[in-house]
Amino acid sequence: MKKIDIDNLDYKELGLCCGIELHQQLNTHKLFCNCKSKLINESTKPDKTISRRLRAVSSEAGELDSTAKEEQNKNKLFVYNFYNSCNCLVETDSQPPFPVNNEALKIAGVITKLTNSVFVDRSYVMRKQVVDGSNVSGFQRTALISTNGSLDFDFGKVRVDKILLEEDAARAIERTDDKVIYSLDRLGIPLIELVVWHDIHTPEDTKTVALKVGQIFRSTGKTKRGLGSIRQDINISIKRGSRVEVKGAQNLDLIPEIVKREIVRQLSLLEIKEELLKRAVKKISLDTKKITCLFSKTESKVIKNSFNLKKEIFAFRLENFKDLLGYEIQPDRRLGTEIASVLKATTTLKGIFHLDELPNYGITKEDIVNIKKEINLKENDSFIMVMCFADEIEDVKRIIEKRLNQLLVGVPKETRMATVEGNTEYQRPLSGSARMYPETDLGAIEFSPNYLKEVNNSLPLTIKEREKLYLEKFKLNSQLVDKMKLSNFAPVFENIVSNSKISPTTVCVFLLEDLIKAQRDNLIDLDDVLYSDLINFFLDKDFNKVPKQKLLECFVYSFNNNVKIDKALLDLGFLEQSTDLSKVIDLVIEDNKQKILELKERSVGLLMGRVMSETKGLVDGKVISRMVSEKLKTFLKNNNV
Repeated sequence: MKKIDIDNLDYKELGLCCGIELHQQLNTHKLFCNCKSKLINESTKPDKTISRRLRAVSSEAGELDSTAKEEQNKNKLFVYNFYNSCNCLVETDSQPPFPVNNEALKIAGVITKLTNSVFVDRSYVMRKQVVDGSNVSGFQRTALISTNGSLDFDFGKVRVDKILLEEDAARAIERTDDKVIYSLDRLGIPLIELVVWHDIHTPEDTKTVALKVGQIFRSTGKTKRGLGSIRQDINISIKRGSRVEVKGAQNLDLIPEIVKREIVRQLSLLEIKEELLKRAVKKISLDTKKITCLFSKTESKVIKNSFNLKKEIFAFRLENFKDLLGYEIQPDRRLGTEIASVLKATTTLKGIFHLDELPNYGITKEDIVNIKKEINLKENDSFIMVMCFADEIEDVKRIIEKRLNQLLVGVPKETRMATVEGNTEYQRPLSGSARMYPETDLGAIEFSPNYLKEVNNSLPLTIKEREKLYLEKFKLNSQLVDKMKLSNFAPVFENIVSNSKISPTTVCVFLLEDLIKAQRDNLIDLDDVLYSDLINFFLDKDFNKVPKQKLLECFVYSFNNNVKIDKALLDLGFLEQSTDLSKVIDLVIEDNKQKILELKERSVGLLMGRVMSETKGLVDGKVISRMVSEKLKTFLKNNNV
C-alpha cells in the first residue's frame, strides 16, 4: 500500500468540506444564576465537595444516545469541588435555574447582527444530555438564538448555520481509571456557540474563517480571554470518507495541519479498506486466547507491572492482517495506535501490543515465536496482545472487533480530539438528537422590540472602523492601535475618550498595561471590575486632581475600598493641587530668587526640577508646568524683569 503524501493533496479532487463550531466564553455573570464567572486556582481548597454517578436515559422518542451510553458504561465516580465565591445551588442541581442572563443574551443578539443571522421567532432552553460528568445535572442547557447567517471572504460566502447561547461545563482537574474530579468554577459560564456550515474547502481557509469569527467575538468587548476561553471544533470530510468532528483545536496556527492530517487519516483508512477487500477479509470475529503462562519468566517491566496488578495477558489472532497494524495512517501514527486510542477512551487500558511493533518493550523474539505457536498464527496473519483484568476482556474484545470491522466500511463517523502535533485520536461517537429535550424550569425567550433596540444600540465598530478612528482622531501609535482594536477594553476606551478631554494614549496605556500589571501583582482581580467602574473613575469630577504617575494606585484604592476619587486622594495623602502645590512653588522661587533673576525665562527648567523633587511625583507634571510658568511670569513682572 502506498503512503499518503500530506504535501501533495488536491483538495478540490478530494471534495474537502470543512465546517467549524466555535465556542466563546462571555465575560458576564453566569448564564442561569448570579454567580461571578471566574476560575479558581486548582490549589485552592474547595468549600464543599459533592460526589455522584450519572446514567444515560432515553429521549422522549425512546432513543438512547450512543455517546451517553458509552460514557455510562465506564461507570465512573464524579467528584465536584464547590467554591462559595463562584458557585451556588444552581451549579449543584439543587435549585431551578434563574432566567437567562440579560447581558449574555444581548451579546448573543449583537453577534447575530454581526453575522447577518436571523433571530428565531422565539427560543426555548433545551437540555442536552451529557453523562461524562462535566455537568452535575447530567445535561447542559442550550438555547438556539438565530440561524441562516453568512460572512463574506475572498474565497466566497460562508454560511453561519446557527448561533446558540449555552452554559459551559465543569472543568476536569484530575482523572483516574474510576474517578474524575471536576471544579465547578467554570460550570455555568455563558458560551456563544457559532456553527459555520461546511462551505470551506481548504485547510488555510478554515483558519481564516476561525480567525474572522474570533475577531467578531472579541469586537463586542465582552468575551473572556486566555487559554480555554475560546474553543474551535472542526468538522472535516472528503467525498469518499465521512464527517468527523475534531475537538480541541485551540491554536489557530495548528488548524491547517489538523485538517491535512485528518485528510491523510481518512485516505489511509480507505487504502486499508481496499487492501482488506483484496485479501478477501470479510466480517471479523475474534477468538480470545489467554497467554499469561507464556510470560512466567519475562523480564519486561510493563508485563511485570501488570502482573503486580493481578492482570492477565490475552491475544487475538487477526487473519490476513500482516503488516496492516503498522501502516502509518497519519504522520508518526499507525493503525495499531488508532485501535489503542479507542480502547483508551472506552476502557481502563492504556494501550495494546501488536506484531508489527514487536520485539519491543521487553518482549523478545522468543516470546513472539511462542505467541505465534500458541494462537496458531499463519504467514499472512497478525495479532493484538492486551493486558487487562479477566472481567474486562469481553468488553475489550467487543471494542477491538467493532473497530476492526469498521475498517471494512472505511471511515467511521465520530468525534475525535486534536493532539499537540495536529493528529487526531478517537474520543467518542458522534452525538445525535436523541440527547435533546426541553428545559421544564424556564419559559420561552422572546426577542421583543425593546431587546432588539438594545442590541442595535450595542453594535460595536468594525475592526477597520476602529483602526481609522484610533489612528486619525485619537492619534494613537500603531502598536497601541493593534493592541486596543481587539481588546475587551475597546468599548470602554471609546466611551471615556469620547466623553472627556483625557489623553487617549493615557487611557489606552492604563487599560492595556497598568491594569494587567495590577492583576499580575495581585492588587486587583479584573474579573470583578465592571466597565462602569472604569468609566466612572475616568469621568469623575475630581479625576484631574489625580497625579498621572498615581493613576493606577488611585484606581486600585478607589475600587478595592469602594470610594470616590476625592476620598482616595485624601486617604492616600496625595497633595491638594490647588493649595499645596502653590505653596511649594512659592517656596522654590523664594529659595532660588537670585538664580531666576540671572536666567529669567530660562529658569523654568530649574524650577520644574526642584518642584518635581519636592512633590515626589504626587502631582501631574503638566499641572506643575502650567503653574510654574504662571508664577514665574508673575515673579519676573514684579521684579521689573
